[in-house]
Amino acid sequence: MGIREDAFTCRRNGLTIRGMQYLPNEFIEDKKYPAMIVSHGFTDNYTSVASYCRAFAEMGYISFGFSFCGGGKKEDDIGVKSDGASTDMTIFTEVEDLITVKEYVKSLPYIQKEELILAGVSQGGFVSGLAAAGCGEEISKLIMISPALCIPDHARRGCLGGSCYDPNNVPSQIDCGKTILGRAFHDQVVGMDPFRELEPYKGPVLILHGLEDEIVNYSYAVRAKERYEKGQCGLQLIQNAGHSFLGQHEKIALASIGQFLMEGDS
Repeated sequence: MGIREDAFTCRRNGLTIRGMQYLPNEFIEDKKYPAMIVSHGFTDNYTSVASYCRAFAEMGYISFGFSFCGGGKKEDDIGVKSDGASTDMTIFTEVEDLITVKEYVKSLPYIQKEELILAGVSQGGFVSGLAAAGCGEEISKLIMISPALCIPDHARRGCLGGSCYDPNNVPSQIDCGKTILGRAFHDQVVGMDPFRELEPYKGPVLILHGLEDEIVNYSYAVRAKERYEKGQCGLQLIQNAGHSFLGQHEKIALASIGQFLMEGDS
C-alpha cells in the first residue's frame, strides 16, 4: 500500500493550522500507533519536513508535519501555509501552535497517547524543546535537529532572521528578506536564557547538529546537552554537515534517530 498522506487542520484562536499526517504501511484504523509531531524551521512550511515525516512513518509512527501560523516565505503557496500574519508570529505563538497540534493528535482514536514524540528542525527544534518543557510527561521523547538556540543572542545583536537593526531601537517591523517579523518576536526572546527554558523537560532527549553549521554554531547544542540532567540527553555532532542535513548526512541523522526511538522500548 505504501505510506498514506492525509491533510489535516486544527484551529488556534480562530486561526487555521494546516498540515499533513503520514500513515504507516498497512495502516489499520482500530490499532493504536505511536505519534511523531515534526516542526519546521524559520521561513519554511510543513513540506520542508516531509522527508523526515515519511521516514518516521516507515519506522511505524504516525507522523504529523504542520505549518506555523504566520510562518513561511512571502511567496509560499497559500495552500501549504497556516493562517496568520508573519508580524504576529513569535517563538511563543509557535509553541502555542505546536501544543494545539499536540491536542489534536491526542484526540485521534488511533494514537497511542503515552507514546507522543516531538521533533523539530532549527527554529522548530527550539520550539519543540520549549513545548516539551511545558508539557512534561505528556511528551515521551524529544528530538532537536540543528536547534536554533542562537535566537536570543541574535536578538541581542540585532540580526534576527538575517536582518540588521539596532537592538536598542527596534523597529516595529523587522525585514528579514523572505519574511517580515514584528517587534514582539524580538521583545519576547531578547532577555531569554534558552538553556534554562529547556531544563524543565525530564524525558529522553536527542540533539543532532552539524559541525559545519553556518547558521547555528554547534556549541549551542553542546551547552544544551550540558544543561539537561546527566544521562538524559544524547548529542551527535555530524562531521561536514551544515545547518540542513542532506543526502548522506540525513541518512546518518535518521539512523541515529531510529536507534534513539528504540531505546527503552520493550
